[in-house]
This record gives sequence, C-alpha cells and structure tokens, in this order.
Amino acid sequence: SWWLSALAMRPIYQSYNQIQQFTADAAHELRTPLAAIRATVESVLRLPKITETEAQETLTVIGRQNQRLTTMVSDLLLLSRLDNEQRPAVKSLCNLQDLASDIVEEMAAFSLSKKVALILDIQFSAPLEVLGSEAQLYRLVLNLVNNALTYTPEGGKITLMLKRDQQQALMLISDTGIGIAPEHQVRIFDRFYRVDTARSRQTGNSGLGLAIAQAIAKTHSGSITVTSQQGKGSAFIISLPVAT
Repeated sequence: SWWLSALAMRPIYQSYNQIQQFTADAAHELRTPLAAIRATVESVLRLPKITETEAQETLTVIGRQNQRLTTMVSDLLLLSRLDNEQRPAVKSLCNLQDLASDIVEEMAAFSLSKKVALILDIQFSAPLEVLGSEAQLYRLVLNLVNNALTYTPEGGKITLMLKRDQQQALMLISDTGIGIAPEHQVRIFDRFYRVDTARSRQTGNSGLGLAIAQAIAKTHSGSITVTSQQGKGSAFIISLPVAT
C-alpha cells in the first residue's frame, strides 16, 4: 500500500517541483531588471547634480528595463491563461496561407536589416484552414520566425514552408543559423530556459517565447517538434489539425 501510495503521489510531487522551479526562475528573472533600475537610481542620487545628457541616459536605462519587465509580466500572464485553457476561448476559421504571408511581410524589415533572406514557400494551393484563435496562432508562428531571425547570422536564410499531410497542417520554420546542441534541444521549451544566456539578455529575450509557442500549439490540439545541428541550423515543425 505504501508503494502504491508513493506511485500515485509521484505526478503530484513532479508538478509541485515544477511549480517551485518556475516560481524561483520567475523571481530571479524579475529581480534582475528591478535591481538594474534600483542601482541606476541610487547612482544618480549620489551625484550632487547631473547634466541633461546624464539625465537622458538614466531615463533610457530605466525605460529599457521597464519595457523588459512589462514584456515579461505580459508573457507570464499569457502563459497562465494558456495553462488554464483546454481550448481557445474564441474560435474561428484561420487561413494559414494568409497568416504566413502576413508574418513574412511584418518581419521583412527585420530580415533586411540583418541581411538574412526570409522566404515563404506554400506547397498547398487550396485554402488551408484550422479552427482556433487567429491572434494566438499568429503569436505562435511569429515567435518561431523571430527566434530564427535572432539566431541566424548575416547572409543566412530562413524558410517558412506551409503544406498539408493528410488531416494535419504543417508549418516548417527552418534556418541556417547557429543550431542547437542535442543536450539543449530537450529543454528549449522550458520556461526561462536559454541556450545562450548572454545573447538572449542582449536581445531582450525573456526565455518564454518557445514556452508560449508550445502552450499555444497544445491548446489548438497541435504540437511542435525540432531538429537541429550545431553550425548548420534548426527546423521547427508546427502540426495542427485541419478544420473539417
């Protein structure tokens, strides 16, 4: 009976440990920008007077850290809402060809500034539609495309491919970026997990983008898989059930 009780309690212990880890990670991530704001303010208060240039620099630092906090809190609230949703609250037919085209158009300026080619490859001529929240699905694909652009060096290429496999709509986001080591691939969807911590902080990455993408896919009865090779690039495949 003790053994059976321990076996039954194991998922609860695992869930409790995950909550503890998530709380600790969230506290750590929120503490960093707060500490930066406090240090900036205290250093300025010690000065007998400051110039207009110094005041502008101080406000710039505070504004940047405030934006980081705002983004992180917004992402945490979205994750909390997605955790409590078995299905999207608002459902509609979402045309994936239109969604993919809009994302490529939105990210065109970013890809040009990075000198990275962003290519749209639609391999299914008939309208490919899924049932769900268009805003959430847009966020899902945008997160993956933005992630690919962030980690693909100048001269690289990113392809957003759309096709159908029986009753599944497949969106493939592949890049020629830095790739992901095998030991990191099993954890990249964990909340606050970063493969390259220093670079992620420089780009303002909270470490929640892939976690949000996976949560959105799950609420739409879909999935995300990844294949990657260091130095050669990565490919993320989104699979969603086609609307019938």
